[in-house]
Amino acid sequence: MSRTIGTWMKPRVVSIGPTASLLDAAKLLAKEKIGTLPVVDRKGKLVGITSMRKVVRYFLPDFINVVEDVDFVRDFGAIDIPSPVDIKKSATVTVAEIMDEPVSVEESASLMRALALMTTHDIQDVPVVRNGKLVGIASRVDVGRAFLEGWLGKTKSRKKKKA
Repeated sequence: MSRTIGTWMKPRVVSIGPTASLLDAAKLLAKEKIGTLPVVDRKGKLVGITSMRKVVRYFLPDFINVVEDVDFVRDFGAIDIPSPVDIKKSATVTVAEIMDEPVSVEESASLMRALALMTTHDIQDVPVVRNGKLVGIASRVDVGRAFLEGWLGKTKSRKKKKA
């Protein structure tokens, strides 16, 4: 079993450019059913990252951050639909304006290195790069699956030796 993240990453990764609008990012996140959206330049170099969490927070009213019982607010319909003003404004905000600095891991990095980055930065997915260019994405589930398959494989080989 390979212990590098490049073996366990998903090579098909959905990304967006920094000049795309926040509205475009929201549409892409919803359409592709993903939570993390790497931002790449025209050459495929990773320049930033955004997420479903960050995009959704843009549309939530500011008071949500201070209300303890969000269900109470939702019961009154306050957060069901973003206002037309917010949707219109999101078409003029670029991804570059809301993206975070990229956190990434080289495809040759160990599974432990990838997991440590995800834990340290509190992210569910980490972009995988080769010399700065985006080549894949790995989730905590991918890393966990790698560990489980490795452990289960060792258990199977021990059982075979005893038989």
